[in-house]
Amino acid sequence: MTEGVLTRRAVEPVEVPPGPRARRRPWRAGPGPWLLPSVLVLLAVSLFPQVYALVNSLRFYNLGVDLDPRGFVGLDNYGAALTDATFLGSIARTLLFAGCVTVVEVVLGVLLALLLRLDLPGTGVARSVLVMPVAIAPAVAGLAFRSMYDPATGLVPNVLSAIGIGTPEGGLLGDPGTAMLAVAVTDVWQWTPFVTLIVLAAMQGVPGEVVEAARLDGAGTVRVLWSMVLPLIGSTLATVAILRFIQSVNVFDIFYVQTRGGPGTSTTTLGLDIYFTGLSDYNIGLASAMTWVASVVVAVLVNVYLVVTNRRNA
Repeated sequence: MTEGVLTRRAVEPVEVPPGPRARRRPWRAGPGPWLLPSVLVLLAVSLFPQVYALVNSLRFYNLGVDLDPRGFVGLDNYGAALTDATFLGSIARTLLFAGCVTVVEVVLGVLLALLLRLDLPGTGVARSVLVMPVAIAPAVAGLAFRSMYDPATGLVPNVLSAIGIGTPEGGLLGDPGTAMLAVAVTDVWQWTPFVTLIVLAAMQGVPGEVVEAARLDGAGTVRVLWSMVLPLIGSTLATVAILRFIQSVNVFDIFYVQTRGGPGTSTTTLGLDIYFTGLSDYNIGLASAMTWVASVVVAVLVNVYLVVTNRRNA
């Protein structure tokens, strides 16, 4: 009897008054006011340039005419932007470029991630090497590929010639038919490893029991990948695709160092067109209007993609 009483008393919970740390725990769980300065800095850095560009887009502001804005012109700058054939062409080229490189990088990223999951000899070294292109500045990567595209001494034309594939007389970057493709290869080379590493991390989070159960049910490798693995990492694929699409729309470095929009306007993208309008022609008002038009177009496309993706996931 005594042992039973002692046993019951031993397992009864003992109430301990909350100490200083316990009283502070709810405070620590919340965001806390110390995040307010960071939020204010983030808003100032991101919101102020957009508002300033919006204000400039509504007034005549040309540094070649006057260093100060001359007055309110309403939507005239937007009308000029939307009737400019060069600007409309740059939007089409940029969206085509961004869409193509995003699809290629996601597909190659998935394939490389599957290959790295096999744990073949040298997989660890391959993962380390994959980080190197991402760590290189885009301008440096552009200059490196520009050297390899050189018609006389470049590696790429010599290799293509050796296997019986001719190159344009003006070089890969000097021909309107191949210049955009050559720049796209540079972008794919640099950013496919980024997609691969993210997809590989997502694949490693897929439960092995799910894959094993599908194999026991008779599903082949392709079926397991298409019906089990890809749906489970669908949110990751959607996120990385959006990130790469937005970043590809904003690409400037490799185009500037490789083609500067040429030959002609065959590789003039949004970034280059806005740059030339604002910093070469000094038309700040028109360049600001172009910036806002481009932002709205990209925002609409991204939101449409998100809505479609969310419906499919649901």
